[in-house]
Amino acid sequence: MLEMRMDTRSGAGKSKTVDFSFAVAGMSCASCVYVVEKELGKVAGVDYVSVNLTGGKAYVVGDGRPDRDDLFAAVKRAGYQPLVDLPSEEEVERKFRLVGRRLVLAWAVALPAMLLMVLSMSGVRIRYMEFLEAAAGIGIIIGPGRQILKGAWVALTHRHANMDVLVSLSVVAAWVTAVLAGLAVPIQSFGALAPMLAAFHLTGRYVEARLRRRAGADLRSLMSLKGENVSAIGADGTVWELPVEAVKEGMRLKVRSGERIPLDAVIISGSGAVSEAMISGEPLPLSKAVGDEVIGGTVLESGFLEVEVLRTGEDAFLARMLVLVEQAQGIQVPLQALADRVAGLFVPVVFGFSMAVLAAWALFYPSAAMWLERVGDVLWWVPAGAGGWTTAVFAMVSMLVVACPCALGLATPMALSVGNGLAARNGLLIKGGEALQTAGELDVLLFDKTGTLTEGRPSVVHSSLNAADASALVSLETYSVHPLARAIVEWNGGESGETLNTPTPQDVKEEAGKGIGGTIDGVQYTVGRALDAVDVEVRSGHSVIQIWRDGSSAGFLVLADEVKPDAVAAVDALKKRSVRPVMITGDAEGTALSVATMVGIPVKDVKAKLHPEDKLRIVQDFQQSGLRVGMIGDGINDAAALKAADVGFALSDGTDLSMEAGDVVITHGGLKRIVEALTLSSLMVRAIKGNLFWAFIYNVLALPLAAAALVHPLMAEFAMSISSVAVLFNSLAIRRRYERKSRRTSVKE
Repeated sequence: MLEMRMDTRSGAGKSKTVDFSFAVAGMSCASCVYVVEKELGKVAGVDYVSVNLTGGKAYVVGDGRPDRDDLFAAVKRAGYQPLVDLPSEEEVERKFRLVGRRLVLAWAVALPAMLLMVLSMSGVRIRYMEFLEAAAGIGIIIGPGRQILKGAWVALTHRHANMDVLVSLSVVAAWVTAVLAGLAVPIQSFGALAPMLAAFHLTGRYVEARLRRRAGADLRSLMSLKGENVSAIGADGTVWELPVEAVKEGMRLKVRSGERIPLDAVIISGSGAVSEAMISGEPLPLSKAVGDEVIGGTVLESGFLEVEVLRTGEDAFLARMLVLVEQAQGIQVPLQALADRVAGLFVPVVFGFSMAVLAAWALFYPSAAMWLERVGDVLWWVPAGAGGWTTAVFAMVSMLVVACPCALGLATPMALSVGNGLAARNGLLIKGGEALQTAGELDVLLFDKTGTLTEGRPSVVHSSLNAADASALVSLETYSVHPLARAIVEWNGGESGETLNTPTPQDVKEEAGKGIGGTIDGVQYTVGRALDAVDVEVRSGHSVIQIWRDGSSAGFLVLADEVKPDAVAAVDALKKRSVRPVMITGDAEGTALSVATMVGIPVKDVKAKLHPEDKLRIVQDFQQSGLRVGMIGDGINDAAALKAADVGFALSDGTDLSMEAGDVVITHGGLKRIVEALTLSSLMVRAIKGNLFWAFIYNVLALPLAAAALVHPLMAEFAMSISSVAVLFNSLAIRRRYERKSRRTSVKE
């Protein structure tokens, strides 16, 4: 169905951002995409448009002014059909079978026509052959090929040209030669080509549809994780079945062994082994017990759980990930910019060129006849001695067929479809085209420390605070999003184990990189990074938080944070890829150096005691020196650096702000996913470059040959289909190459 999301977090005085995502029916090539994007871009208030040919979807970002009706009207002006509801899997399957039936009918007409053509080329004359060819052409035009002509008519009536226009002109031109030859006009009949061109074209479409379905398998497998019915537990313990859409936050659900966990929840009773393979790519099930969170879409392989629902609808993890994946399918890669501009002009330019070639052969055939006869001695299909008009039609039809920009339109979206689906299954969401193109070429990767290289779950190991100041500290930290805040709140009992009374603070304000402050019982408290006076406490890698009461120091807390188990291997893998790891942190230098030593980051590449603006400056300094910079973090103080970096990696268990700023979101799997993201980026860009190269080189080489009447129309149609299929297979190969490289370079757990 049509999806619309609003972002009103941009601040006072700024307009809200509205995202639309909806299906578009009827597109067949890159020219269609170009026209739809152009029309949508004309709508007032639209800031960004991306149309994905492979998925048949449009993604639009606006400033709040455009609504659904405006966008749908724009798509209709382009000649295509916007869909409120996406086609169901059953509807997609039905249409796929219909394409298959049309293909069978097309070849049922084309094969006899092919036989007639072979007999004619062998010197066998069949009475009324031209009329038989014309009849076969009519059969294909009003039968299985009528959808091609319909698509061409829609495009032309909306003042643009697409692949259907080129194929239709080729089919009609070939059919007209049969009619004219049958009426004794001195022109050779190419009537047999009409059903054969349509049959080859429909074959190419069928193969494309089949391979596109295969390319979208990863995304469909994610969508299939959505549950249908759940076992809800009432207040009296009664269990009943109800649709997952009816579940609300706070409801209790029962999950049995082998069942899929329907929604994000927390375990309130029971334990079991949960497989997160379809979400994170982790092959081994994880042990879960009371208090642990579980993700909707994962499977309880063994055990029994009672859970309390935490998130439903669009807020659920799986729903948010599907939205991001679908957005990622439509990202614009800079490599594609030239291809889009070429595709938008390609069809009308080639059409004009083919008409010029038609006229040139008709007028100047005598001058080239001798050359054509010599070529015909080598290339038997060249129409040597056939006359000016016959050669002109032959060359024109060949050019129209050669020029179909199908491969050009599939080059980028197919690679993105395969790559993003694979990334989502492995805990990665690549959100931006620039990031996709740059990630595999990074020179430097900047790491935040807390929550990135370390677990982000520190514990208090020492306190110099009295009970009143400790209570004030805990009260303030309940309002903080800093990774250390949770540890302080959980420490609530203090070292004595007694629960502290936590008064409600007033005028709470948190400033990224500096700390949090507020007023409690008329006293102004401030919490932040410790001063040098207590720096002695961090020599072993501990973190120190200092508290000020009315401007005077009230004491400090010392916290310890464990290094993540995969941090060492991740840093080592980056070094092997010639990516320089650098730590940038707001923590004290002693803490930073200790963690850096443990994970393998050189001392010279450790930058400590930084504010958010310092992190931003470091990113910019590296960029100004000509290096491509990546940044990974999970806190509010990382957001600016994440946004400024060439590629920002955000951990999904971090704050919402860092996730929004990140170009690549790591949903699961930890730091090892960074290396996998770089690998996948390299493979996707390599596939896109390869696809664009073959799409361009095919047209660059084939068009001049077709204009010179050296390419038979059937050969042109076959070559066009082969180029499209080659693009599809090259994109599908991303999965195989990724799995092979992952086995060779994967980070050890």
